[in-house]
Amino acid sequence: MYSEQDLKYASELREEIHREALNKAKALHPEIDLVVDSHPVEDYFQEHWDYPGQWYTVVAIPYGYKNRQALIDKIVSDTVEHYLNNRDGGVSDPFYAVISEYPDSVVDFAIVAAQMPYCGFKSHFSALMKGAEQIMADNWKINYDISEISSKRITADELFAPADKNGALNYRKAFLSPPHTNKYTDADFDKINSALFPNRTDILEIYEWSTEWSDYFDDGHEWWGALCLSVYDKTLERFVIIMASATD
Repeated sequence: MYSEQDLKYASELREEIHREALNKAKALHPEIDLVVDSHPVEDYFQEHWDYPGQWYTVVAIPYGYKNRQALIDKIVSDTVEHYLNNRDGGVSDPFYAVISEYPDSVVDFAIVAAQMPYCGFKSHFSALMKGAEQIMADNWKINYDISEISSKRITADELFAPADKNGALNYRKAFLSPPHTNKYTDADFDKINSALFPNRTDILEIYEWSTEWSDYFDDGHEWWGALCLSVYDKTLERFVIIMASATD
């Protein structure tokens, strides 16, 4: 185990590596202002067996890298790829190739890079607005009063909960049971989410939002339902915005 002081040292090492990686990334694309590191701070520890015959936890680069420079080069590569994807509207992210296999889906998705430092609810709200603009484009209006938008935290278990045909609309049900039926299965749903969240799902931070703030949701309000979610993946430092609204 590691102490608060250990976490402080690990955070300082991570930030130092990020600064070096950012300088290299900016040399390639000066517009880049943050780096993408798939390793949370907890990965910046290693276990070493040492005298007098016991394990010690030390601050170090994550496992799997030949040296510090190899880690920096990987962060630079991921950062540049992330920047180019977002500059081009995100369409280069592998997820978009996967979702293109499901043309009958009524669930809309947007991938939004997190702006650092991460600020919890405020970051979720900012990402929601950016994602909504991507999804809605010029087809719907965002007319909202901040006081009318409400949200609640939900767990990953709730996010991926089974679809209850007689229950309220949830994410799985929105994908599998739209008003105009499709032939998608739970395996298809899992494939989508493996592309969206390729690392871990237990660490996802999720907000479920109310849906009265745009005419995008009007069709769903008629009877089928409307859905709006923001999901933060700290391993990728990005949000996934999930929205759905449909009628027959």
